[in-house]
Amino acid sequence: MRIGFHLTPFWSPTDRAPTAIIDEAIEVVRAVSTMGFAWVSIGHHWVSHPTVWPQPIPMLARLAPETGQMRLKTSMLLLPLLNPVDVAENVVTLDHITHGRLDLGVAIGYRERELEAAGLGRKDRVPKLEESLAIMKRLWSGEEVTHEGTYVRVSGVRLGIGPCQLPHPPLEMGAQSVGATRRAARLVDTVFFGPQVAWADIGHLVDVYREARGANGSGTAIASRSLIIGPSKEAAHAAARTYLERTFTMYRTWQMQEPSMVQLQLGFDKSLDDWTINGTPADCRATIERAHALGLDGIGLTIYSLPRGPRARIEYLQMIAEELVRPAAALGR
Repeated sequence: MRIGFHLTPFWSPTDRAPTAIIDEAIEVVRAVSTMGFAWVSIGHHWVSHPTVWPQPIPMLARLAPETGQMRLKTSMLLLPLLNPVDVAENVVTLDHITHGRLDLGVAIGYRERELEAAGLGRKDRVPKLEESLAIMKRLWSGEEVTHEGTYVRVSGVRLGIGPCQLPHPPLEMGAQSVGATRRAARLVDTVFFGPQVAWADIGHLVDVYREARGANGSGTAIASRSLIIGPSKEAAHAAARTYLERTFTMYRTWQMQEPSMVQLQLGFDKSLDDWTINGTPADCRATIERAHALGLDGIGLTIYSLPRGPRARIEYLQMIAEELVRPAAALGR
């Protein structure tokens, strides 16, 4: 079982200058790079005020020399918002900057404000994602591409730089529904379940993914999970409550829940045990073992109980590495 961590909590609190926020994250990631985490990941949103979301491609390029052997992930790049030729070019460049340690996670997005900024509506998300991914794969193959599509038109184009990893960086796709899980099984080799999906739904969706893969092999199933760790469950919950409140407000304001999705965990009316990894280190290890039994191959941690200050964060991540990451590695795939 591989364990990585997500950078979203590193941007909080937002009472520091953006330069300081980014510099502190770089300092922490540099220190954490030898602790045994499998990857570091970063999300993608536009026009996110009052929350802070540094953009993934430049941020990962800056982190590349600080990360040792850790892999770097976009988790998730909202592909329908972007021009796929531009994404293909940026990804191959970043793949070389990282010396082949890049994983490209993509998703369809859900915020109306972002879609509007890209000239799209909700109905455009899936067809544009599929068209974009098909064009990107062709470009990465080195062939000359001509394409007259609904969203993209190119004639006789070829990339000047091919990817470092062949045939291209590993692709992951975000999923919070049965349909999205089946789409991931068809288009990429790794599905990445969202952080607000309950454990019970994770188990079902893993089964859906494996069945949909069919002759393409079992693929890889990863879940983003909120980590709330402390000397007791009560202390862990108290430490994370303010961050949880902000997160619930953000996702509800952004209308994350859609009818096609499984029921997302967006409030305190559901037990944290239903969807997070929480409690003492022993409690958290037991939850990770159950996640492994559900068929997950990896977990991306969003650390809701992250303390303030670079030194405190480094020490906290060291504890997580010793108490959770190393025992999880012993579980195998």
